[in-house]
Amino acid sequence: MAQKTILMTGVAGMIGSHLLDDLLAKNYKVIGIDNLAYGKTINIEHNMSNPNFKFYKVDILDFETLKILAKDIDTIVHLAAVKKIGEKDISYPTLSVNAEGTENILKVAKMWGCKVVFASTSDVYGMSPDLPLNEDGDLLLGPSMIKRWSYAVSKLYGEQMCFAYYHDFGVPVVVIRFFGGFSPRSSFAWSGGHVPIFLRAILNDEEVVVHGDGSQTRSMGFVTDLVAGTSLAIDNEKAIGEIINIGNDEELSVLDTAKLIHKFANTGKELKIKFVPMSDVFGKYKDIMRRIPDLQKAKRILGYAPKVKLEEAVKLTIAEMKKGK
Repeated sequence: MAQKTILMTGVAGMIGSHLLDDLLAKNYKVIGIDNLAYGKTINIEHNMSNPNFKFYKVDILDFETLKILAKDIDTIVHLAAVKKIGEKDISYPTLSVNAEGTENILKVAKMWGCKVVFASTSDVYGMSPDLPLNEDGDLLLGPSMIKRWSYAVSKLYGEQMCFAYYHDFGVPVVVIRFFGGFSPRSSFAWSGGHVPIFLRAILNDEEVVVHGDGSQTRSMGFVTDLVAGTSLAIDNEKAIGEIINIGNDEELSVLDTAKLIHKFANTGKELKIKFVPMSDVFGKYKDIMRRIPDLQKAKRILGYAPKVKLEEAVKLTIAEMKKGK
């Protein structure tokens, strides 16, 4: 089989850098781009000398450069995005960059005949009460005046744009809705999710900030499971034209997650939790109380199932963080 070449946006981020490791191990060629707004070169520096990898500091809004880099590419894996925000942040970049950047990727895919694997998010399900969250289910987003929804709206627009290019122009697309994931390379900002933030706070003997009473639940997976699902989607022809949930279907409350991390961190210090009212962080935004994926479609189409349990993932991450990696 001929060696395939992948163009990956957001290559220096948490998922991107681990996916890069996986693809290079499978003898793909990878051209990786990142503007390093969120990603870090330390995440990919161990691959810089690999002859099958080329890195360029490029923004997804740079259409002319994307045109050049996408020539002779088999698949574009589009991970780059401006992340979710709180009510005190500006929302325009989230909306504009995610919308224009995604259309740029689709334009060059159409130009050169590439397949696109688009990274969407479980945020698009919003407050849907239909659990577990199914790809064919209705989506329930909140009021437009609440900034917190801008990330979900931008990703939902990206999904619609993908299917417009698929149906109207014949661009083969796969939409992956990632549920929460983490690794030692996670962003330790709020946009990276609660697990990395809790890990760092507990290991540094700092207060763990919990929004609300911590009863809201999440399904958090280890990055290797997110990578495995993405890798399967790259080559699977049955995935074209589909939306597929990827993640872990274990469900645990935010408060119990903090307790679990504290247990395995084994710092000898007490767990210090600071409860912050939701309204202080999100204004009128109502936090999503439960988020758990239906993974039946991923299993049926991709043969996907998560392999790393949350407890094991937390232990692995703590061990790496304690080593200073």
